[in-house]
Amino acid sequence: MPIAMPSLPESLSYAIAAAIALTILTALLLAAGGPGSLAAAVLMLGLALGVYWLVARNLLAVVTAREAAAATAVLFVLCALADLVAGYPYRAVVFLLAAGALGFAFMLLQQGTQPVELRFGSLVAVAAPSGLVHLRMLEELRDAGILSADEFATKRLLVTD
Repeated sequence: MPIAMPSLPESLSYAIAAAIALTILTALLLAAGGPGSLAAAVLMLGLALGVYWLVARNLLAVVTAREAAAATAVLFVLCALADLVAGYPYRAVVFLLAAGALGFAFMLLQQGTQPVELRFGSLVAVAAPSGLVHLRMLEELRDAGILSADEFATKRLLVTD
């Protein structure tokens, strides 16, 4: 049986889901560290929620998702370095894995890849961008003067079909 490689949109969805899962795992590892680490665990859950909302679920614009993925990846690398200095190499590895997944997602978003919908049962882990997102992006391009009214009308017809 031949092995099927995932497409770029599938890879993007998997990378985003992996980053969210690794962030939640890091929060659980921090919470297990004792009551002193509870605030850090809550912050990590907040970061997981931020990645879920800005990158996976609510793609307001590809630029927003790309910037959120890049900023969070840099933050995870800094957390990994801090954990290495503090003597927690296992947590640092989890941080680096999450940073790698978000870095891969950033690279795919930078190339214009759109994610496919990824579900775990009834939970939508990654939502596929709707035509409404593309329409909003076209409106922003028109308002910025990049698209003319005729170009906007033509592209709008393509998006709404």
